[in-house]
Amino acid sequence: MSAASRSLLRAGLTLSILYWSASFLAGWWLPSLLLNAPLPDRPSGEVEASLAALAGESGHWTVHSVPSGVGVTLRVHWLHRPNAKGAAILLHGFGDDALGTAPRLRDLPGLDVLCFTFRGRDLVPETPSTLGGHERGDVAAVVRFLEGAGWPRSRQLLVGSSQGAGVAILALADLEQQGAPLAGALLESPFMDLQDAARNHLRGTLGSLEVLARPAEWIGLWRSGRIAGFDPAAVSPVRASRGLRTPLALLAGDADPITPLAGVQAIAWNHPDLTIVPGAGHLEAGSKLPGGWRAWADRRLRSWGLASKP
Repeated sequence: MSAASRSLLRAGLTLSILYWSASFLAGWWLPSLLLNAPLPDRPSGEVEASLAALAGESGHWTVHSVPSGVGVTLRVHWLHRPNAKGAAILLHGFGDDALGTAPRLRDLPGLDVLCFTFRGRDLVPETPSTLGGHERGDVAAVVRFLEGAGWPRSRQLLVGSSQGAGVAILALADLEQQGAPLAGALLESPFMDLQDAARNHLRGTLGSLEVLARPAEWIGLWRSGRIAGFDPAAVSPVRASRGLRTPLALLAGDADPITPLAGVQAIAWNHPDLTIVPGAGHLEAGSKLPGGWRAWADRRLRSWGLASKP
């Protein structure tokens, strides 16, 4: 072997070692992005004041402690309305909290509404966020809490966006293994699976260079699961959606880089009620629909027997 060839081989080996070392270090760091998602910084009393303003003249809030899995307690805010046709459980996105989705209750006038922060992180912020690994159990716990309060699943509705939409599908798969389906689920921009979600978030930062970060993604997800005690491979809304009996209504924009349309379409393969809004980015579809999100939702609520008016 010539001296030039040996130099090229050494250079290639050096680059390979540097690449895999960088991948390992990045993979060691990535779990902090998933597990330690920051919550909105809210002044004391903001949540209560904002919810009170949203209640309207006829509604009133109660607050309940609902135990979930892995030693977590959820603070569930329940808006009671007179003559409610059903109860909607609002599920927020990544890095958000209960108050982030609460304004959606204005579009659900004929229903009681419940909202909470995944993993009880509004009470204990250091609790890991797992993008569905454990959050699916939170949703199941609230559904069962409502059942215990006299609301059958046939009068319960899940309303989720982004992370919350994906978690809704995961929870429905768990719930239907042990009982009846829910009345329905209104889901905007669900993610396809945890691997795809991580890839899309990194692509937003790295662009086309994201492909070079794939080993770091694999290491990061594996380590996240080890730290927080869940299986990243099981966090797959697209797989969980197969065979669901709860009717799903899906909403997405075709210009969404965070939860791309292809992933939503994969979920829609078995749940064809998919509305695509041209030019809409992440969580923009509802505001760009003719008539808005409320008109889109109301048509589904009527077919599910949950509309406030005939």
